Amino acid sequence: MSTESSATDKRVRPRRTVRLRVDARIISEDERVDILSGLGFPELESEGMSLTRPRRGFLRLETRDASASGLRLNVQPLEGVDQGGALSLEVHLPGEGRVVRLIGDVMWADDLSGERVAGLRIAALEEEGLARLLKALEKA
Repeated sequence: MSTESSATDKRVRPRRTVRLRVDARIISEDERVDILSGLGFPELESEGMSLTRPRRGFLRLETRDASASGLRLNVQPLEGVDQGGALSLEVHLPGEGRVVRLIGDVMWADDLSGERVAGLRIAALEEEGLARLLKALEKA
């Protein structure tokens, strides 16, 4: 468990307070090894529809804020989110019928005001997905 305060804020891009639905799952250590060894992550390469319920193995979370380089999420429903871990995320953008898929590295996780909250750095995201995310953040 790591504490993150404004005094140690290392953010490089401005964040916006925004509530977005995010479906997430923890990436296994085997998947992390494959990604780091250059085998890639097939989920990033496929488009996904924005479904009313999360896909099998994913849980519904919500952002607290977001930027072009990271997200702060309420991760209470997802057990085992700790600093150093990684999540596969599907971000649901307002008015869109498809999700933005990305990988987020957990930079910190802590219990704040009764919620388990984590700060994620975007580790992998297709260029087109980044453009869609930025457009949504501009409107927020």
